[in-house]
Amino acid sequence: MSDTIHLWQTRVFGQSTDLNLTSTVKLPEYADKVGLNEARPEPDGSVTLESRGGKIAGGHDGIVFRYVELDPDREHFTLSADVRVLNYGRLGTQDTPQQCGFGIMARDSLGIARREPFDPSFQELPAASNMVFVGVLAGNRDENTPSAVCRRGVANIHDLVGVKLDERKLEGAKPVVTGGESVRMELGRDDRGFFVRTMGADGAMGERYYPESCGVNLLTQLKKGSMYVGFFTSRNAEVRFENIDLTVTPCTLPDVLPPLWRPENHNVKPTLFLRSGTVSTDESYILTLHGNKSGFVYVSRGEEPLGTVELLDRHPANMALTLLPGKNELECVYDFPSGSITESFTITYTPRSFRTDQIYASPDGLDDAPGTAEEPTSLEEALRRLSQGGTIYLLEGDYTRSLLLGPEHSGALEGVKTIMPAKGAAVRFVNACLKTTANFWRIYGLEFTGKRSELSGSFNTVEKCSFHHCDETGLLLGNGTPEGFQFAWPCYNLVKNCVSYGNRDIRNMNADGFAPKLGVGPGNVFEDCVAYGNVDDGFDLYNKVEKGPNAPVTLRNCVAYLNGIWVDPEDPSHVIRGGGGGNGFKLGGEGMPVGHVVESCTAFKNSMAGFSDNFNPGAIRLTGCVSIDNEQQNFIFRANPLSAPRGVYRSNTSIRTAPSAWRDAITGDVDESNKLYK
Repeated sequence: MSDTIHLWQTRVFGQSTDLNLTSTVKLPEYADKVGLNEARPEPDGSVTLESRGGKIAGGHDGIVFRYVELDPDREHFTLSADVRVLNYGRLGTQDTPQQCGFGIMARDSLGIARREPFDPSFQELPAASNMVFVGVLAGNRDENTPSAVCRRGVANIHDLVGVKLDERKLEGAKPVVTGGESVRMELGRDDRGFFVRTMGADGAMGERYYPESCGVNLLTQLKKGSMYVGFFTSRNAEVRFENIDLTVTPCTLPDVLPPLWRPENHNVKPTLFLRSGTVSTDESYILTLHGNKSGFVYVSRGEEPLGTVELLDRHPANMALTLLPGKNELECVYDFPSGSITESFTITYTPRSFRTDQIYASPDGLDDAPGTAEEPTSLEEALRRLSQGGTIYLLEGDYTRSLLLGPEHSGALEGVKTIMPAKGAAVRFVNACLKTTANFWRIYGLEFTGKRSELSGSFNTVEKCSFHHCDETGLLLGNGTPEGFQFAWPCYNLVKNCVSYGNRDIRNMNADGFAPKLGVGPGNVFEDCVAYGNVDDGFDLYNKVEKGPNAPVTLRNCVAYLNGIWVDPEDPSHVIRGGGGGNGFKLGGEGMPVGHVVESCTAFKNSMAGFSDNFNPGAIRLTGCVSIDNEQQNFIFRANPLSAPRGVYRSNTSIRTAPSAWRDAITGDVDESNKLYK
């Protein structure tokens, strides 16, 4: 055992450890608990950690951490304790804990200590590290099986795209019950690597488990010569660690160490997309190709050369083809200055006897009907038949199947497809949604209720549609893959004159009006849209660090009001205040710099801020916006300790019709044209 005396220290760090996090404790009767993040050591050597903020996320943490500092090049360790959970989950609710955690942790970096006293105009930054812990991640409020959790791939705390968080439940481990008996847990490192073990149901300690991704050198990457080992809690947890035993032994790392995993960088990978559909009912076909490098695409069908497409500045381009019946196997040789790749695409041409450019469909239409107004076909058959540039007219009624537009249904750059109500028809999708991965569509005048709609294709227009009383967000634009590759994410979509309201998820935390988030490509615009009465935010532009920064989104002439406050449409006296948010316009997340553009938008009477950066230090441009009587700040754009203020704010107006304790805070390029509430 080492003769060194190891000093125990406590630090609270990372995003969401501030006093202004509504998703920790939003209920007024628990206001005294907001922001309570502390370690309470006892004379007997035990310690209680309580967190009312922070998070364990895929790429970073916000935690209360009680730790010792060790030398990963010279010291192995074993740390064990009896773990007793006093509280887990947001007080005063039955919510399923989200991004909560606790346990015994080792990591290779600490975040900057939380600012004290709290300053609402300052953002606590994401704290990234490689790490391993034994304990609980999310789970439920009452009984949880301990897990081994590892984060890997962090080589630079400012570039977390693609890092991985691995979790494995420990088979046979005694469950941790809130308010119940303690469970002994152990974390350590030896010559083989990091290991965990826990008490089994019989009360005896189980065998050591070595996570495959936790080699002996996992925590030698960020701060050389330092490894931090100890106990943590995050977000909503109060946990007591008793009978603590720390053993440190000298070691020498081997000369040959295991290779360290690194995320793949997709941004350097040449990519060619087929943006037009893979099925056709017309022999005349527009091939639309889209590449991320300027160059030429040489298209052939077997031995037959068909032509050349020039691609410039990441814009799509067309080539007209005459298809043969059946499968048309196209080989596309994509040449660019640094090299060449070859992609193959198949276009299937099936001639139809019915008209394919104008098709009528109804809720009870028949697949074999001609698709006229008098004899409509089914919606699914209409989608299969529709030719490029054509229109589907929906007859009045309730459609109970979702509108699913896959890549095979895509239009073309000069052949946009349209779906809309027939003249004078009221069309509703009941307990159904819009879900599109297709490109080049115009979706006009439709009503969707009950299910979350998703726009994951590109070059689409969604106009005069409504999304309401859905089981999650009304309309999500994003969820692009893979991580960090904006070119592959939904791009150049326009959402115009749409409304989204009354959306509520089962946890009362995540249902927004409109959510362009989590993988959003360039060129997306929301114009003249209204979001109100959603249990979470009106417009949510959230980012995850491991996903990579979204491309800037433009919001123009949009309105958000009464978000974070959900009213039951069947019983107006039944009102739920959401636990996750309630901002009018939430313009980012997790410290990712994205220069969103917000013009002439209005927010009023939302349960959090009217306009919030949500920890986005990017060059946001906010112009001509009005914010009125929001429960917290009308405008909150924080300082960032790692970069100079970059946002530009002009002609924005804050209005209070009654005194408020909340003051606006904007850090950046702010001139006298802004009228703020001070």
